Amino acid sequence: MAERPTPEDPIRPTPVTLAGVRPEPPRAQSQGTSGPSAPVLGVLALALGVGGFFLLGQLSPTPEAPRHAPAEEGSGAEVAGAGAQPPAPSPAPFADAASQAAREAAQGTLRRLLARRTELEDHGAPLWAKDELAALTQQAETGDAAFLAGELEAALGAYEAALQGAEALWATLPARQAAQATEAATRLEANEFAAAEAAYALLRAMAGDNTALREDAERGLRRAELRPAVLAALARAEIALTNEDWSEADSYLEQARSLDGDAPGVATLSQTLSRERRRQALEAALGEGYDALRRQDYAGAESAFKNALTLDGGAAAAEEGLALVATQRLEARLAALRDQAEAARRAGAFSDALAHYEEALALDGTLAFAQAGRQAMTDRLALAGALEEAERTLGQDPSDAVLRHARETLALARPFLTAEPRLAQQVEALRTRLASAERPRTVRLESDGKTTVQVLKVRHLGALTEQALTLRPGNYVALGSRDGYRDVRVTFTVPLEATPPAIAVVCRDRI
Repeated sequence: MAERPTPEDPIRPTPVTLAGVRPEPPRAQSQGTSGPSAPVLGVLALALGVGGFFLLGQLSPTPEAPRHAPAEEGSGAEVAGAGAQPPAPSPAPFADAASQAAREAAQGTLRRLLARRTELEDHGAPLWAKDELAALTQQAETGDAAFLAGELEAALGAYEAALQGAEALWATLPARQAAQATEAATRLEANEFAAAEAAYALLRAMAGDNTALREDAERGLRRAELRPAVLAALARAEIALTNEDWSEADSYLEQARSLDGDAPGVATLSQTLSRERRRQALEAALGEGYDALRRQDYAGAESAFKNALTLDGGAAAAEEGLALVATQRLEARLAALRDQAEAARRAGAFSDALAHYEEALALDGTLAFAQAGRQAMTDRLALAGALEEAERTLGQDPSDAVLRHARETLALARPFLTAEPRLAQQVEALRTRLASAERPRTVRLESDGKTTVQVLKVRHLGALTEQALTLRPGNYVALGSRDGYRDVRVTFTVPLEATPPAIAVVCRDRI
């Protein structure tokens, strides 16, 4: 049974590796400073969070020189220590301080390494940097071995190399996170939902304390889990589109949008559905417009084509329909004006007919029928006025101008005789009246032989008792004068048909 160490025995570190404490064969120990045994120190080192693979520095205090017993105890100590090894010599103060500084430097580097390694593990490094972590562990174990062997500078170098590797690995984390996010999104976009789930799960592990990145990863996981249902809804929507069942297609698309509106195919299929609906609406509007055109419902056709004009892709067809509406509406209006003008002409409403022809020319100044109609109605109205004037003046005014006007009126009426039977009767009556107006008649003038008689604008007859005078039908004035008497004016008319009566011209009133 091994002897229990005494307070004078020095504490020696027990070698520690990733596997734990490496036992040594028991040997006799000299007494030194009081403290736990080496196996206990190894267990404590592991329990203090070395991470399961290296020692948090030399846990024992710096060895000190053994204390000497008082003189009165010396003989007993020598007897008790007979056969034991002599105590080790104490290190020099400077060497002890340097060794302590190296030990503290190694321990500080080790603590930083452990902290960085913990952060890497918290960000899922065992999943995405397994080999790098293994290399760091091996480097740290090398430092452990050097530390246990008392080679503190070599241990510090190994720890620093491991720390540099951990820092370099940590520096790559943002780029790795971004690449992983891109990879996950690419897989999801390609509908590789199993691979996407794995990629987002890794991204969530890499997120660590990055809340935004973690939420993105969890959202991606949910989208990947829902992707099969989204694809199934899109497939049914596409079948409904093929069958032109817009309602069912819209229902399945709404289902896909509620699951994941950003999934590939949702926007494209929605655009296709909208486009097909617009196409169907465009065809319906164009059909309605052309049907209205056939019915000559120009207002309805115009409304339908304007509705088609608002639909995507309907501009050209709708503009063509509107042009047809304008053309046919104009043609219909012109035809109506022509019919109205001809009806007014037949009814003798020449002013109304002229107004219809002028309205037609306002719409299209090149219309031959309207140009000819306007000229004809202008002439016809002039003829109507001339006929009225001739009928009024023939038999009233016997002047040459009146007869000439009547002859010109008859010539003006000639083009209208064929189309207007009633006009022919009127013209014939005028011709008869003109013939009568041109034929002079004998008028007998009577007086007292003392009155001087003259027919104004015709002839001075002098004093007479009776005289025959040939005059054209019309209104005349005979003037009688006699010295000492008031002049007398006698108005008489030579009728067109009847025999004119005798005209007496006598001054009877003395002055």
